[in-house]
Amino acid sequence: MLLLSELSLLQRWAAYHDKAAGLAASYFDYPTGTNAMPGRDITETTNPGNNANYYFNDYTISFPYYRTEVGEFADSASPYGTFDQGGNVWEWNETDVNTGSRGLRGGSFSDSSLRLHASSRIVGFGFGPTLENFYGGFRVASIPEPSTLLILCFGSLSVLGTRKGR
Repeated sequence: MLLLSELSLLQRWAAYHDKAAGLAASYFDYPTGTNAMPGRDITETTNPGNNANYYFNDYTISFPYYRTEVGEFADSASPYGTFDQGGNVWEWNETDVNTGSRGLRGGSFSDSSLRLHASSRIVGFGFGPTLENFYGGFRVASIPEPSTLLILCFGSLSVLGTRKGR
């Protein structure tokens, strides 16, 4: 079972880690796999591969929606293939922000591009994650348990062994 603190690390890893660096602690400034501030072009023609949903003089998507569908910026995925971890909605994580409270990362559609930066974290708006709002959320992820992978490997080896014996 993953510890909740590991989920926060995985969220940061999926959003900001430079996949080409392997296990080294090398991170991009933005969750689009770049150190350059993202644009806001949904068509991705003016800034391909580096766009997000955030506020700049106007909303990227107007009332009543504001938020994008997951993968709207299809060319702007993180190096690990996750979408919309910058802008759209703040994401709760389990990182203690020196207050005993959970933190949020990624900014939302109503924040400037400064909130998309990897160094930007805040404590949750004065309320807990059980209260609903339109600019905060969380990401559900599934990571196989090590025992599941071990069973899968042994199962595959036994099938291969059975086929060789025939």
